[in-house]
Amino acid sequence: MSMYTVEQRGFLVRKYWQTGSFEACQTAFRTEFGERRAPSKCCIQKLVKMLETRGSRSDACRLLSLWGLLKGKVYKNTPRTVEQLKDAIRQEIQADNVDTLGKVFQNLEKRIQVCLDVKVDQFQHRL
Repeated sequence: MSMYTVEQRGFLVRKYWQTGSFEACQTAFRTEFGERRAPSKCCIQKLVKMLETRGSRSDACRLLSLWGLLKGKVYKNTPRTVEQLKDAIRQEIQADNVDTLGKVFQNLEKRIQVCLDVKVDQFQHRL
């Protein structure tokens, strides 16, 4: 799968979500990128499954690193109630690196836009 660019992989997943057909996805890929060969059904299935079940690896890494940054700071003063914990999280998010948080939220916006573009009834698993 790594032989395809990010743009091509995104195209394959979006096209599959729109059509629900591997054949239509392969035909559209050939047309869009001027390729004689299209990814196999198995390759498309793996791409779709990977995104639907895990999102992208960079998303997971960002979220884990974000919590890793916040966790030590949040628990530094040992919050005793849920409300204290929420307040501590809010304070640390406000104080945290704006760039890191911006990247997380930009990615969420992209995922929501993909769901809107596909125009399906159920999209939560695609976020």
